[in-house]
This record gives sequence, C-alpha cells and structure tokens, in this order.
Amino acid sequence: MEMRQLKMFCAVVECGSFTAAAEKVHTVQSNVTMRIKELESELGQQFFVRKKSGIVLTLAGQTFLGYARRILQLTEESRTALLASAAPAGPLRLGSMETTAAIRLPPVLTRYREKYPAVRLSLATDTTAALVKAVEDYRLDGAFIGGFQRNAALVQEELFEEELVVASSRDYQSLSEVAQVIAKQTVLVFRTGCFYRSTLERWFHQTGLVPNEVMEMGTLDGILSCVASGMGVTLLPRTVIEQSHLKGALSIHRIPAEIANVKTVFIRRNDVLPSSAMAAFIAMSHDGSAWHADGATHATSHLAARDAIALSSAESSLH
Repeated sequence: MEMRQLKMFCAVVECGSFTAAAEKVHTVQSNVTMRIKELESELGQQFFVRKKSGIVLTLAGQTFLGYARRILQLTEESRTALLASAAPAGPLRLGSMETTAAIRLPPVLTRYREKYPAVRLSLATDTTAALVKAVEDYRLDGAFIGGFQRNAALVQEELFEEELVVASSRDYQSLSEVAQVIAKQTVLVFRTGCFYRSTLERWFHQTGLVPNEVMEMGTLDGILSCVASGMGVTLLPRTVIEQSHLKGALSIHRIPAEIANVKTVFIRRNDVLPSSAMAAFIAMSHDGSAWHADGATHATSHLAARDAIALSSAESSLH
C-alpha cells in the first residue's frame, strides 16, 4: 500500500469519477485506474461499482475511506510536527457560512495573508450542516458555523455573536405588519442545513406563523435583491443588512432576543494536531477586535476576499 494509491482513492471518492480524480492529482486516468486496481488486488476487496449515474462506493470502500483519510491526515500531521518551529506555511483549508465570509472574514483573511504569505489559504462557503460534515471528514481544517454542536469529535470556540433580524422591503415598517401578511409572503432562504434558516423555521413554529412559500436561493446577494424588490422576507444578521448596498430599500425588524442572538463558532477536529498555519490563525482569531464589522467592510469585502484567498464554491470543494 502506497501513499499515492491512498491519495488517488480519496480523490476518486471526492471527485466522483476517475477522470476528475486524475485531473486533481495531476496524472492520467489510466494511471489512477491502475493504482486503484492494484490497491483492490492487494487488499482483496472491490471499492467501486460503475453505474450509468457514475461510480458508487461499495461497503468495503466506505470502510476503507475513513482509514485512508486518517492515514493521509496523520502523514500531514507528522510533517507539521517536524516543521512546527518554522514560520507558518503550507495549506490551510477553511470553511464558512456565506454571511460570515462576506462581512466578517475579509479583513481577517487579508491581515493573515499579509502576515503569513507562505500559507496557502483557501475558503469554501456552505451551510453549517455541510461545513460540520466536511470538518468531520478531514476535508476542511476548520470552519465558521452557526451555534455549538453536540459533537465530541470537534473543538468548538465562540468567536462573536450576531443579532438576527427579519428583513423586508420598505413596504412593511413593523414586524407586526409582516406577520399579518406572512400567509401570503414568500420566505427567501439558503438551502436546508443553513443555521439561520433553521432558526427562522423554529421561530415560525413557536409563533404559529405559516408562510405562503419557502424559496431556496444560492447566494446572499440574490436573497437581498429579491427581498428589496418586494418578493418576500428573510432572516439574516443585522450587520449583513446594515452593510448591504441595498440597505436603503430594506426594512429591519427585530425579533425576540432568545431567537435573535446567535453565536458564530469556529470548529476543528480534536484529534488533529494544529498545523503551524492553523495555530497562527487560531492565535489571530483570539484578537476580539478582528471580528468587528465596520462600515467599510462591505464595500471592500469581495475585493479583499478575492485578493486574500482562493475562494472555492461549496459545490466544488465540499461535495
């Protein structure tokens, strides 16, 4: 069993095809196919079944995947331990909710990149549920999520608190007005697994409110634009609304504090030794002033994020 075989095996699982895996590990498809067959022959197991819809992991493959990822992780940790005394360097794979990535992270990542240019920083955005799974599966080194998780495999640290508010068009000046017409309203949300969406659904359940329709959207800008145009309402952090270029077209409505005040938490696996890059990031995150969102943040967020990180979409990075 060789490290390159394990890397190729994991790449095939993550990419969903031998062709895409070959591109990821910078080789040809025939080489990937040959190495996987060698691995299967050595262990006496079949790991993949080819179907019209793509490849599917066998039960043996699912069992082996956890071990393969752990072996690769331990290899990286051993390298990290030997280089611990050196300046932070190497990859640092972070994940975040889209709202945090848009408002809170750009100045932090910009500062980090300036201080540690040898670190290869990447950021993937997704829902809290998907980010937790990616950290659990060693596909991300750490992630910013909504709320604490009941998960013994994770180290969890609160970084800051957000106030969630209902946002509507200027047609509605109070929460009571929104509530009166909610049965005819569309609620605009991220896909299932979003922490803010589950918070909104819980509040609806507690108050007995039932919206006319729930529409999933993939981007923060899309949600805000549709709300501003009067298509519906949403629930987002106050900082997102106040720093949006659409704030003049939006009304903010406060909700009860027990629902509104939510914690943003940074998670990482507790069985992984922090790399020098991660240790430096954790140390920087302990600076409370780093997480203050000011009026200049939104105007520069997309430019700063683009220059500071290699931003990966959730679809390409986490699935």
